[in-house]
Amino acid sequence: MFKTTLRFFVVFSFFFISNTSFSQENNKILVYYGISDSKLLRTDDLIGAGSEEIENLTEFGFRYLRKINDHLAIETGVNYTTADLKITPHYMGEPVQTRGEEFELISIPIYANYTLWKYFFINGGPMVDFQLSETTTDSQSGIGYGLGFGGKYNFNNFSIFLNPNFKRHAVIPFEKEQFHQKLTEFGIQFGLGYSF
Repeated sequence: MFKTTLRFFVVFSFFFISNTSFSQENNKILVYYGISDSKLLRTDDLIGAGSEEIENLTEFGFRYLRKINDHLAIETGVNYTTADLKITPHYMGEPVQTRGEEFELISIPIYANYTLWKYFFINGGPMVDFQLSETTTDSQSGIGYGLGFGGKYNFNNFSIFLNPNFKRHAVIPFEKEQFHQKLTEFGIQFGLGYSF
């Protein structure tokens, strides 16, 4: 099911991009890099459970924006996230050893992007996540959301941007677990854009 769903969203994204009528400066491609302070959160605390910490979360990707009018655009693309997981088993009376795992995630956002004045924007909406790595934590594959507020500066057809954001993954997980962990991020993305 995972591969079928991933194929559907990749094909849908490229179909959407390729079938959009291109006109001058109604389209923008962005490439970016980002870092986040992140945690794996549960809705309820579990007493006596081990702990999982996520560290060194970085992301990079590309986005495509299609202008609908002077202020509103649809934003989609592909985001690749990588991080280190630090797993500490629950204490059983003897010393426990922390172990590390690698974490990888592909996200496909479907955001609205609204320009405020000339230099600021708000973006947000749902995203579909596919966890690529096998970990002992709950899978982050599912539907999440992201919200951001940023600044941009345009020169000719190019632009630079900074986008502080909040993201919550696996709000609706594909494989639900009891007390499901949800990757929650406060991060910042910065990058370059090209309008055509």
